[in-house]
Amino acid sequence: MRCLIKNGYLHQFNATKSSFIRGNLIINDDYIEELSGWCPPEQSFDKVIDATDCLIIPGLINAHIHTHCHFVKGLFDNLPLEMWMLYTKPYFTGRVETPDDVYIKALFSCIEILKTGTTMIIDDLVHCPTFSPQHYSMIMKAYKKAGLRADVSVNIINKPAYETIPYLDELMNDNLKTRLRAGAMPPEREILQYLEGLIRQYNVPDAVQRCVLAPSGPQRCTVPLMKGMRDLAEKYHLPVVSHVLETRVQKETGQLFFGKSLVEWMNENDLLYPNLLAIHSVWVTDEDIQLMKQSGCKTVHNPASNLKLGSGIAPVGRLLREGITVGLGTDNTSCSDSLNMFESLKLSALLQKIQTPDYENWIGAQEAIRMATYNGAECACMQNKIGSIQVGQKADIVIIDTNNERFLPANNYVNQLVFCENGQSVRDVIINGRIVVENKKIVTFNEAEVIEEFKRVMNRMKKQQELAGKEAAEVDNLYREAYYKTIRHGDHKSSSV
Repeated sequence: MRCLIKNGYLHQFNATKSSFIRGNLIINDDYIEELSGWCPPEQSFDKVIDATDCLIIPGLINAHIHTHCHFVKGLFDNLPLEMWMLYTKPYFTGRVETPDDVYIKALFSCIEILKTGTTMIIDDLVHCPTFSPQHYSMIMKAYKKAGLRADVSVNIINKPAYETIPYLDELMNDNLKTRLRAGAMPPEREILQYLEGLIRQYNVPDAVQRCVLAPSGPQRCTVPLMKGMRDLAEKYHLPVVSHVLETRVQKETGQLFFGKSLVEWMNENDLLYPNLLAIHSVWVTDEDIQLMKQSGCKTVHNPASNLKLGSGIAPVGRLLREGITVGLGTDNTSCSDSLNMFESLKLSALLQKIQTPDYENWIGAQEAIRMATYNGAECACMQNKIGSIQVGQKADIVIIDTNNERFLPANNYVNQLVFCENGQSVRDVIINGRIVVENKKIVTFNEAEVIEEFKRVMNRMKKQQELAGKEAAEVDNLYREAYYKTIRHGDHKSSSV
């Protein structure tokens, strides 16, 4: 099918700068065939979309998201990551979901994702059960139904919880440890075989939904597992999602476990490499940044979750100035409570301004747009296919109506897109040449039916959340003590310097 999008303002990158130019865009099947200043005869097209007074932008790329927590959205506040993780699912027994449950949960997430202009996600999923091809296939089925471009991981933690946070090992009794070990992971070799099987099954040429890799974090996974995932990533040219130096506790974890920064330890173990997404990177030092630069690894900034969990503010300006690719994400729906990338755009453009009074080194709207589009494509190892509006690129496009209070007066479309827009102006969304949102309505599935089904499943899941609270209560005081002891270790170290 050939489609003409006429009379819009096309987003373009000039070096590192964004701008908008009046023009027309031609889509041929799944790719951008032509950009032109003149409008060709409409009768030669299967479909014509009038984009008068509209911005035509590359689809937003949510480079770090966890959609598995939809049933606990909005439940928590004033908890740091280490405490928050206790309550998101039953601590000892884990979340119990059918394949149909995860299908409707994934499809439900697409409502907010698509209607706010996101065309691709890197979804770091904690699957329940972890190694169920049936559950995984239903998630992929949901994203295929919605038409969403999605990289979907199997988040792996293959160390018991008491070995992942300082002091927890010595605080837990043998009975608790035995209960935690009851759900022990299989050997690294079996995990890697399972993951490679998924990659071979789903990652066919030009796949819109792919399997990617996710060792949860360097303190949570064994070295053989992380090296195995690195090798698979390089073999199949895929991103690897790993949480690195997200919190103050993780900063101290490196010192207490390894006597050095987690980034330094990863570098010594050959675990920094171009396909790695070192998610968050809030507590990186100048030395860490240089190691990341040398390795070519990337990171993803998640401003809303970093704020809500009290994790801190990532040094995005420093990372970008050193040439490190920084993507943009929303993170988990129960630690940011939103899948709306416009929230991340605005926060990322604002937060760095309070990091330094040197306003000549501030980042703003220009950098935010690039992080949410082209940089996100780099994070997915897909910068040659998506992330910008160019001839030959895949047709992942969002049309934004400017006839509203957010864009009037039309002073600066780049600034207003970041600082004024909240997703309500998204009119049409096209992914891989397929229209998925038209005139603000999802056309790939019945939104009302999905919401009703989600509500039915949600009522069942409330019982699991009650169980999560009971199981978490058994170890809450131990986690609390480990958390504060780790923080005090850092405070003591700083005061003695």
